[in-house]
Amino acid sequence: MSAADLQDAQATEDRSDCEVDRGACSKHVGSHEVIFEITPKPVKTMRELGFVVMISGLTGKGELRVDLRMPGMYMGKNQILLKGDGTGRYTGKGIIPRCPSGGRLWEAKVNIPGTGTAEFLFNVTY
Repeated sequence: MSAADLQDAQATEDRSDCEVDRGACSKHVGSHEVIFEITPKPVKTMRELGFVVMISGLTGKGELRVDLRMPGMYMGKNQILLKGDGTGRYTGKGIIPRCPSGGRLWEAKVNIPGTGTAEFLFNVTY
């Protein structure tokens, strides 16, 4: 990674719109409110984490996928499979890898079939 790429990656740290260490975050997609949370806190890389997505007005027992990516750095495919409980709550487990360049900003895309995508930008701790 060049010095310019590293500088760009570090500049993205300020773009977070979800403080996962403080609690759940929410966005609206169509007529649905999407709530996103990661536990335990602080959210650290390289350990198993619990992912929870709650979607208002969605009550199926199906599955959702959360795509995790690092803006500005390819970290490989990282999808978390969440299983629904029939109440609009979806849960699953996954790991966020540590970036060798030291970047901490991650993006979670919650893909809601037939509705759209909710995107959350958050920082992790090492």
